[in-house]
Formats: sequence, structure tokens, C-alpha cells
Amino acid sequence: MKYELNRELRKLAWLRIPSDIRVYPMVSFFMKYLFRCRSDKWVCVSEYVIPGYGEAGVKTYVIEPKGCKEKLPGLVLFHGGGFILRASGAHYRIAREYARLARCRVVFPDYRLAPDYPFPVPVEDCYQAYAWTVGNAEKLGIDSSRIVIAGDSAGGNLAAAVTIMAAERGERLPAGSMLIYPVTDRRMESESMKRYTDTPLWNSRLSEMMWKAYLGPSIVTDISHASVMEAARLDFFPETYVEVAEFDCLHDEGAGFAERLRREGVAVELYGEKECCHGYEMALRGSIMRNAMERRIRYLTRIFSSASQK
Repeated sequence: MKYELNRELRKLAWLRIPSDIRVYPMVSFFMKYLFRCRSDKWVCVSEYVIPGYGEAGVKTYVIEPKGCKEKLPGLVLFHGGGFILRASGAHYRIAREYARLARCRVVFPDYRLAPDYPFPVPVEDCYQAYAWTVGNAEKLGIDSSRIVIAGDSAGGNLAAAVTIMAAERGERLPAGSMLIYPVTDRRMESESMKRYTDTPLWNSRLSEMMWKAYLGPSIVTDISHASVMEAARLDFFPETYVEVAEFDCLHDEGAGFAERLRREGVAVELYGEKECCHGYEMALRGSIMRNAMERRIRYLTRIFSSASQK
């Protein structure tokens, strides 16, 4: 099917994601050297190795406005990539923009990936990164009362799952949550999942491959840590920002998650990007991302400000 994408995204229509899970470890290996999170004239990037799941070390970047010495809010950010791909250059660029424009310190973990490390390793790595940020906030120059959790696609799933895990484990909850076209439901029963089987960049057939790789062969007991829509309750979530794309198999999952949060009394901002496919963040220089970033920075700035007054 042909999709009438915004002209800023038409180059993305030619990109094809492999459907063979066996190629992804090799792709991620090369991405490790192709894309790096580096300091620039606006921000300074520091590298840490923090304890991950099972005491494994997880490389984690902390990105901060250059020359900044005062305590700042924090943003714990999880990259997308279907739980099977490393962060791209676009992910690193956006992370640096959050640090610069929202005047915050961004914690960006390089969590382990399926299929080599299936569930629960990626989400447990991310939980450890969030708990490490809270526990080391003073050393990192982060105000622990002003930490927002965020992610795109699979990263949005991880951000939501870590929020659930924090509530269950008695960890301090984030002050806000920002989910960009998030993965939320392994059951794949939504209308958009049935409709968008051939959309650019991502589609329901790739989602099926993703879930098989992520959940792996083991029996999953804490399913809400993977399929967040299956959580028994979500009323403990902080105020949440959600974006969804029109031509995306994940459209209804993201919108449905936002609506469920609202039904359970959580304040939600939901935005639908017309004429967009999944992965529109890759078009960094266009008006779509310029407008989206302006909204996100407004949200972050407001949450950081209101949390400081509590």
C-alpha cells in the first residue's frame, strides 16, 4: 500500500528494516563504531560503567550543558530500536538537544539487547540505570525530585516498564514520563497493528519478530514488565506526554496507553503526528521534529519547574 507521507519523510520510505533476526547482532556491532555519543560546543558527554542486571557492567552516558556546574533536573532516556538495535546517530543528537534546550542532565544507558540478551535483561538494565540515577543524583549534580523518564518506540516501552517496576519495588517514582510512539502490548490486537503490515521503517510483521526476539523461549512471569498494557493498574504514573504517528502499527497502542492512563486519573498530553510513519525522529532538520521538540521541551520545562515547587 502507498502512504501519503509528509514530504520531509519521503526519503525514509525507501529504507527497509531486515526481517531476519540473525542479522541484528552484526548490525548493532557495526553501529557501535558508526555512531558515538560525543561532546560538542553545546554539551559535555561523560561515560560511566554502572551495575546492570546480574552485576554486569552497562556503559552509560551522562550529557550535560557545557560549563554547567549547578544542580539540574535529570532525564533518564532509553533509546528505541525494537530491543534489538543500538542507539542511532539521531538518538544521540536528540539526547544532546534535550540536555541543551531543557537545561537538564541526560542519563543515557547503552542497555543490552535481544536476541543475545532477551527479557528481562534489557528492562532490568534500564531499571538499574534509573535506580543508579536516583541513588547517585547528588554526585551527578541532579535534583532527585526532578527526574523525568523517557524513550522512543521500544525505549518508550522500557520507560513505562521501569515506572511500573519502580512502583512495585518502592523506588522513587519519576516526576514525569515522556513516551514517543511507544511499544505497549505484546498481544498485537489493535486495528493499526492489523492495518499497517507494510509501512516504511516499521510494521506489524517486524513487531512480531521483535516480540519473539525480546521475550525469547522462556516463560515470562512478570509480563507487565514487558507488555505494559497488561499491568493491573497504572494510576501511580506521573503526568505523561505521548506522541504517536498516523501511519504506524504502534499508533493504537500508544494512543490506547494514553487513554488508559487518563481513565485511571493520570494527566496526559497526547499528540498525533499526521502524515508520519514510525521513526519520524530520523528527519531531524524538518518542521515535524522542530515542532515536536518545541512541545517536548515545553513539557519537560513545565514538569521540572512544577516538581521543584513541591
